[in-house]
Amino acid sequence: MHFNGLVLASLATAAVAAPTSNVFNDVYNFDATLEEFYSRVSAHIGRFADGPPPTNCDLSKVSVPSSSLPPATGTLKYVAIGRGTQNYTCADATADTLPSQIGAVANLYDASCIAANYPDLLDLATDIVLNFSLPAPGVQTPLAPANVEILGHHYFETTTTPTFNLNTTPDKQFGVALTSKKNSTTAPQGSIIGQFNVGYGAVPWLYLTSITGTTDGITSVYRVKTAGGAAPATCSGQPAAFQIQYSAQYFFYV
Repeated sequence: MHFNGLVLASLATAAVAAPTSNVFNDVYNFDATLEEFYSRVSAHIGRFADGPPPTNCDLSKVSVPSSSLPPATGTLKYVAIGRGTQNYTCADATADTLPSQIGAVANLYDASCIAANYPDLLDLATDIVLNFSLPAPGVQTPLAPANVEILGHHYFETTTTPTFNLNTTPDKQFGVALTSKKNSTTAPQGSIIGQFNVGYGAVPWLYLTSITGTTDGITSVYRVKTAGGAAPATCSGQPAAFQIQYSAQYFFYV
């Protein structure tokens, strides 16, 4: 959990220098949401001008966003921002065929300290990262613009087993969660539908529970605050396999 005062300080220059003129929009992919993010970062930096910022990442007062999903039980261990793709196939390219989902691939970034200390930044960051370049699966660099570090990787062990591997390096072994989907709910109205809010919609929110093979006591995973990722309504004009970019928040409970 590494988003702390030092990270806020590292964002200070960007926050102060962030362009506000439409002249720069095409260069920096700058928009009102990103401007709001940097403005809030600057406000947090100002709060700590006369004293140190919080350095702990206490999640005891953080909870999964309210929805029709079953309520969380246990202890919240990590909050992550996921950035990747939802993957689909089409048997043919006609309007009579529906896309079939074949899993997802995403990097997971440790947003636990944002959730604990700067909750107003969490939702903004989750939406904004969708407009930045898709990180390569093996890249270990922090996620722009929040500068949060890699926590793990999300993929499907089988076509029905969403997997979350939080063992990234020999000294960062946080567990592996093999899960089964237990419940889902449609993303709320107003959710970001795709990159730059252009796309087919936000994928549903999910409640996943761990199955045999899970380590380190992880019992459940919630996917919430989704942005993008939904497939088109039909396969008309689509290739045999395609990906739709998305971002989301993942809450891990033990």
